[in-house]
Formats: sequence, structure tokens, C-alpha cells
Amino acid sequence: MWAQQDAPIQLGSKKISAALFEKDYRRLLESDSIKSDNKQKFLSDYIDYQLKILAAEDAKIPQSPAFQDEYQSFRKELASPYLIDGEKSEALVKEAYQRLKFEKQVGHILVKLAQNPSIADTLIAYQKIDNIRKRVLAGEIFEDLAKKFSEDDLSALKGGNIGFVTSLQTQYAFENAVYALEKGGISGIVRTSAGYHLIKILDVRPNQGKIRLAHILVSVPVNAATNLQVDAKNRIDQVQKYLEKGDESFELICKNYSEDPYSKGRGGELRRWYYSSDLSEELQSKLFTIQRLGDYTEPIRTNLGWQIFKLLDKKPLLSYDEMAEYLRQKVVTDPERSALIRTSFMKRVKSENKVVVLEAAEKLALERFAQDRIGDEYYLKMPLLQVSEKTWTIQDFYQFIVAQQKKKLKALGYLPSITERTWLDEFIDIHTLEEEEKNLETKYPAFKEQMQEFFEGNLYSKIIDQEIFEKSLDSLRQQAYFQSHAAQFTMPARIKAKIIDADTPKTLADGLELLGKSPYPMNKRLPDIGFALGQVEMIEGANKIAQELFILMAKNRDYVIELAGYQDASEADTLSEARVNHLVRYLVKKGISAARIIERVEGTLKPVSKTDKAKNARVAIKFYSQSMDDVVKRFNAIKPQSLIAEEGYFIKGQNPLLDGIAWEVGKQTKELNGRHIYLEISQMEPERLKRFDESRSSIIRELQVQLEKDWLTNLKQRFPVVLQTEELNRIMQ
Repeated sequence: MWAQQDAPIQLGSKKISAALFEKDYRRLLESDSIKSDNKQKFLSDYIDYQLKILAAEDAKIPQSPAFQDEYQSFRKELASPYLIDGEKSEALVKEAYQRLKFEKQVGHILVKLAQNPSIADTLIAYQKIDNIRKRVLAGEIFEDLAKKFSEDDLSALKGGNIGFVTSLQTQYAFENAVYALEKGGISGIVRTSAGYHLIKILDVRPNQGKIRLAHILVSVPVNAATNLQVDAKNRIDQVQKYLEKGDESFELICKNYSEDPYSKGRGGELRRWYYSSDLSEELQSKLFTIQRLGDYTEPIRTNLGWQIFKLLDKKPLLSYDEMAEYLRQKVVTDPERSALIRTSFMKRVKSENKVVVLEAAEKLALERFAQDRIGDEYYLKMPLLQVSEKTWTIQDFYQFIVAQQKKKLKALGYLPSITERTWLDEFIDIHTLEEEEKNLETKYPAFKEQMQEFFEGNLYSKIIDQEIFEKSLDSLRQQAYFQSHAAQFTMPARIKAKIIDADTPKTLADGLELLGKSPYPMNKRLPDIGFALGQVEMIEGANKIAQELFILMAKNRDYVIELAGYQDASEADTLSEARVNHLVRYLVKKGISAARIIERVEGTLKPVSKTDKAKNARVAIKFYSQSMDDVVKRFNAIKPQSLIAEEGYFIKGQNPLLDGIAWEVGKQTKELNGRHIYLEISQMEPERLKRFDESRSSIIRELQVQLEKDWLTNLKQRFPVVLQTEELNRIMQ
């Protein structure tokens, strides 16, 4: 039968087998991309797609350096999960989750070791920790010995107590010792990169889950002067009294009193979840004991100042399924765990790839590397390593060592002490991995399929760029298309109008007053920015206001501000302008456009104090917005839908209110369905042909459609399409 000997689709000389077509068809059928009524469209689109892939191959795109770089980069990335021991990795993930169920309070005694200690230093440190352990086992108090001998400066003063820890927070060797012990247990001697440890479990508790918090901060440095410390304490106590009184919400009090510019606008909300081990021991005990959502703490002194915390949410430890992906990332990036996974993986692939190290050659290679050579010694040509069908000699190994040493010297500036045995292990691993990676397509069908999908997808993308997108961006081609299809690009008759829709006449009047002309005034407020008397430097605390002003402007692109500079009558006349300029420079340097800043120099007008002259040295801030929405929010925050406003260009059928009136320049008010409406038409434009600049985006879209149509016609002439209809219908039935 023809279908068994040939292919149901042939494009020029390229044949697409029934098996390949059926696989592609079934995949899309299962994803519900193909329905009973669009099978022929699928076939047509499939042929067009294959023609474009054929065009890319014919244009030699796969041979281009850029394509090859992308292909190899993707292959390397895709290969990563195939080049680890999945079973070992999953076992470590599950182990980490089981350990996460409990938090252990740990005490330890540390005897430090340098990064690359000598044998003598290692022995001295070991003997020291061994003697301490013997004294613990003989009955001496662990905490007393920690205070006396531990070289961990942070915990020694606390009897070795480092607080509660859980999985994935310490080095793996340390963690293994912790989770091998019950409460009161003493470990053996544990080695980590820091040195030797002796570990005691002080307490064990279930994982407390995680909490989300809000806070009110009164900022004061730990080393601030006494008067500032007292002032901060008085202010936080006042905040606590307001909270206890209950007349105002935590969020409102926070906005008025908190000195954290990043969270006060959100009512103090801290946008992260905290596990107990993320917090100091004092904060753990105070925050994780809050029982009810919405409750808050008494003032707590921290390194930021004085804080009051409110509990927003609390969740227990997530399930394994919810945490597995997060834990997987932590496990594979943990140096000790990843080394275990790699060791397990290398053991397997060495067996699968028939890795053989020839014993006699290995002995010679390790013994003679440091000896002088002239280069023709007999042993250099001896086979040393075999991986599958490939062989490497002792000379290959020596050349590898020299190349690696040069890289180390260039990167570090010195040559680290690495034994020939270590170099040989690395040499074996590198060539084993190369062989494993080379055969991934053969060993793993899924890998082969993903690489083929990337190959075709990248080819398709590049040929589309070349034949359609790049050509459509040619301005001369665009102009030619526009001139020959000008009638397609018509601007319908339209008007420029403003619509204000209010629930009451008063709301409408208030809205009209505020929305008369852009930018529109807002009721947002920030304190005045104070300056030192006679100076252009901001006073203490004013920098925080300036920073908050920058954050507001950066987050809200429609905001416009007016900066009004003032001076006291006793100051030089130029200071009010200089202060405004100082603040403008600060904002512009941070990326705020000067076009969004209105500058006013008020001089000695509107003094705020007759007795405290320093209060008159200031810059006042007013907020405006180029968006009507920011004004509308003021009304709707009190009563939803009390005001609706819209302005811009409109065409027939776009807005029912405008469709119901005569289109002529002017203003009118009307009442409709209990709403009070103001309509203003400020400009009218009759139907007209669009200019080229107005039509450019449409021109590009239309030009791309035309280019693709012409290109496919040409491809079908170059690569005639031959279909075996009977076989295709059989597959698609």
C-alpha cells in the first residue's frame, strides 16, 4: 500500500511520515485544540508550518553560529535535571520536610578551624573538643563549659544557646547531629567548615508555622543620645494609649505615627511571611504567642527602634505537596546535599557508561606527575581512562592538570594545593559526564522530543522574524503599502468630551470644581519639609519625608506635585527658592521628571510661627494628578459610585450618554435614572483619512498579513505540496 511505503505529506523533496503526522495530530487532539469541525484547518495550518520550517532549513539557519549558540545553551539547561540522581534528591527533600516538622533549641561549643588547616592545627583542635566532651560526659555542666571554652562569640555568653533551628538552616553535618538527638542529648564530635562542634538539645517543639505581621515603628538608633531614646519611648507609649482607647483603627494610627515609609501607607503591613527561626528569640516568644488575628503586642525595643506588632495571619506548616518544589530548590543548592546527590549520580553513570581506570597506568600517572619529563616518555601514551568506546592517556591527564592549574592561577591569583588524586577524580568525572550528556537523546526519549520541539520552535521564530517581522518594520515598505491602501486607514468622526456622572447635585458641583482642568488637585498630604534656619540643608527627620515623597511619585506616574518654598523674615531672600531647587534636584536625581514638579517661591508669606522661626524655613507640598481617577477615588472612598468621570476622544456607539445628545461643541447637564450628569464637548473632528503616523501600527499589522500570504504562495511554488488524502483522512478520522 502507498501509505506504508511512503509519506502522506510531501513538500518538495521533504517527506513527513504517517507516524510523525499522527503523533502531532494526537497530541493536539488530546489537548482539545482540534475539534470535529476544524480538522481541515488544522491540516492547512500544519502544512503552512512545515513549509516555514523547510524554508528555514533551506536558508541554512540551523548552521548559523547564533542558532547553534542558542541551541547548545538550551540543551545544557534542559540537560541539568537529567544529570542528577533524582531518587537521592527526592529522598533528601522528604528528609528535610520530616525534619521541618520540629524545631530544636540548640546549644553548642565550637572550637574553630581555619579554611585550610594544617594537620597539626586540626589535631590540636580535635584534642581540645575531645577533652571538653569528656568533661561533659563526666558530669560537668555543658553551659558552663560553653561560656568558658566555646569560640563562638555570639552564643558563648549565653551558655552556647543559638536558639531554635530547623532543617535547611545550618550546615548539613550540623543538622544531622541535631536531628539525631532527643531533648537533653549530647552529640559526638561534629566537623563543619567552621571547626569542631559539641551539640546539646535544650528543647524540642512542633514547627510553629508562619505568621504575617503589620507594625508601627518609632525609629531610634540603639546608640542614640538619651534624650532621643526617651522621646522615642514616650511617642510609642502614646501610640499604645491610642490603640488601647480603640477610637481609631491600627491602620489609621499607623499612617499617622509610624516612621516606616515603606509600610505606613499600607497600614503597617509587612509583605512577607515569618517563620519563628527568622526572628530573634525574644521576638519569637512575643509574636508567636499572639493567639487571635488582629491582636497586637506591647511596645518592643528592637535594633530599629520601638515597634508594636499586629498579627494579620497565621498558618501552620504547609503540606509536603505544597512545599516540595521550594524544598527541592533548597536541597539542590545546598553544597553538602548537592555533593551527596552528585556522588550517587556519578556512581550510577560510571557503571552505565562502562568507566574503567587502568590500575597500572593510574599508579604511574600519580607517581610521576611531579617528575621532570622531556615529553617522549613511554608511559605518557599509556591508556589511563576508558569511557564507553573512548580512551584517554596519561598525557591527556597531565595536560588537563596544567590547563586547570592555569585557570585557578588566573582566577585566584595563587595556586591552591590540590593533590594529583583529586585532579584524577575530577578528570574522570568530567569525561564521564561528557559521555552521559552526549547520549541523553538516546537514553531519554522525552529529552529528545523536547530538543526537537526547541529546534523547530526556534527555526520557526527566526524565519518569521526574517521574512515577516523585519520586513514589516522597513519604513519604505510601510510607506508604499500605505500609499496603495490609503482608503483602508480612515479615522471615523469623533469628539473630545468630558463626562461627569454624580449621585447628587452637590457631588456634581464639587466634582466639577475639582475636575475643571488637569492636573487635578488631590487631598493627599505630607508634612512640610523643614530646613535648618539660614541653611539649604534639611533638618533631621526631613530626609524621611523626602524619601516618602519620592516613593509616592515613583509608584504613581500620574502624580504632579507643587513645591512651595518659604523662609523666615530673618533669613536671606534667596533661601525659599534655593530650598525648592534643593528638593527638585533630589527628586530629579532619583529619576522623577522635572515636568511633574511645579515650583513656587512664596518667600515670607504664610508664616506658621511667630515665636519659633525655624518652623518657617520649609517647603510645603501639594499633590495633583493628571488622572481624573485619583480625584474620583476621594468621593467613592466615602460612598461607592458617588462620582464617575471620564474624558477623551469618543466615536459613535462608544458611550450611550454621548450617543443620546447632539454632537456640537458646548456644555450641558441632564438628569437620568436619578443620576446628575455633566457633558462637555470641547472639540469635533469629521471623518477623515488617517495620516501615516496615525496609521503606523495598523499598517504594520496589515503589512505582516500580506507578507505572510505572499511568502506562503512562493513557498508552495518552490516546494510543491503533495498529499495522500486517503491516508490523512484515516489518521484524522
